[in-house]
Amino acid sequence: MDDELFAALYHIAWKLWPSRERRVQYAGRTIVLMYLWSVIRGKPRQWVCHRRNLPEAMTDADIPSSSQFGRRLRSARVQAMLTELENHLRGAPQATMLGCWLLDAKPLLVSPYSKDKSAKRGWAYNGRARGYKVFAMSDLQGRVVAWDTRPMNESEPLVARTLLQQTDRPGYVIGDSIYDSGPLHELTAARDLQLIAPRKVPGGNIGPRARQPTRLHAIAMLETFNNALGPSLYAYRTRIERTFSRMASSRIGLDHLPPFVRTLPRVRLWVQSKIILYSLPQKQELHP
Repeated sequence: MDDELFAALYHIAWKLWPSRERRVQYAGRTIVLMYLWSVIRGKPRQWVCHRRNLPEAMTDADIPSSSQFGRRLRSARVQAMLTELENHLRGAPQATMLGCWLLDAKPLLVSPYSKDKSAKRGWAYNGRARGYKVFAMSDLQGRVVAWDTRPMNESEPLVARTLLQQTDRPGYVIGDSIYDSGPLHELTAARDLQLIAPRKVPGGNIGPRARQPTRLHAIAMLETFNNALGPSLYAYRTRIERTFSRMASSRIGLDHLPPFVRTLPRVRLWVQSKIILYSLPQKQELHP
């Protein structure tokens, strides 16, 4: 089944980059495919630099040493190719006048005794833990429109400001109560968006500095007994939780960080590769 995942990536990679770059010993396409193969198999980078571990489609390719592979993987060109592949798989947004985006975050824990200085302590599930978080914004179809990986102590409303730069039209942004933030309401209003997030303290007093028009409108939508639009829109929020669930419980496997994936740059690269695998068009690839 891993071979099927790689075959789909291999076909797309040759379609995107039919010719190799000039003045390089190893094509960027080869570096991208080697790394994605290591992610599919859940192996460290050194493993994929041995020819016996490569898939059949790459057995005749020139492969770099472990040190060369690491340098090329960190290069701006290969990083741009991974982003190009991610954008290609994401596809064009739906041609609708109004958009609807969902916000959420998923913790990625590391051991409390890890020597990774980038991993920080923060809130995860029902308590505090150490590690990272994947902050994501998806559409109603489950496509990951924007994402970022930060240490565990980063707050969701703060990172959401960066993610919302990827919205391309007016619409609704839906999140749980942690996204009920004054600055986030102001940002969404500036981008012609309506943030729908329940109050952290339902029925509590609203201070004069917290009376943003979009926040008051969200409260009216969610707490007015005869307003059905607000609750029906907020019901879509669980779709991003199902997106995270599919990535975690399927062969994509974004449920934990392997012990060899440490420090923020490596974690971001690993998460990006998992999102690339999740974005493959074959629906059967998401089944265990």
